[in-house]
Amino acid sequence: MPSPWPLLVVTLLIVTAGCTKPRFAYEVDPALRIGSFGSVAPDPRKDRIIIREGMRPLNPDLHLKAVLTELELRKYRTAVASAADLWVGVYVLMGTGTEARAASSSSPHKEGSSEGHRGGGRGGTGAGGSPSAGKGGNAHRSFILIVQLEDPRTGLPVWQGEANLSYKDKGPDGAPLSIEEAVHQLLQPLPARP
Repeated sequence: MPSPWPLLVVTLLIVTAGCTKPRFAYEVDPALRIGSFGSVAPDPRKDRIIIREGMRPLNPDLHLKAVLTELELRKYRTAVASAADLWVGVYVLMGTGTEARAASSSSPHKEGSSEGHRGGGRGGTGAGGSPSAGKGGNAHRSFILIVQLEDPRTGLPVWQGEANLSYKDKGPDGAPLSIEEAVHQLLQPLPARP
């Protein structure tokens, strides 16, 4: 009878590989020329949502504000939607740790009113939610934060980033990860304007 150890090792490798998820995932239009976009505005369409199995959407207003502030630091100017070069869509989804992992790894992504590009990854606390969400036994909850930059002329996303974090995540100072720090980390790969 063969030894069970090789089978056990292979099984552990498969399980470990299946459980390891990136904290951040990105989709970028290969033709992106960042210099051609100078202004941003919140996406004026209010009918767009992202749905993931086992997760519920949260109000993204605080995250949108943090994204716009971060983009201003990267030399993008804020404009009205009709004059902006890019529209910024921000989506925050909340679920339990297991639901969020299952949703990001196995469920198809569905968007409300356009096909768009889709990205994988995991999202998080710094990604936010209500301050009371961590109370009452919800400490294992995770959040998915999705930021999409879309060209309003073509209706196509040119950049998308997704973060998956949990309430347990800490910022560089060891304190709980703030919305601003989560947004800053998520937008790191987006080039600043010259």
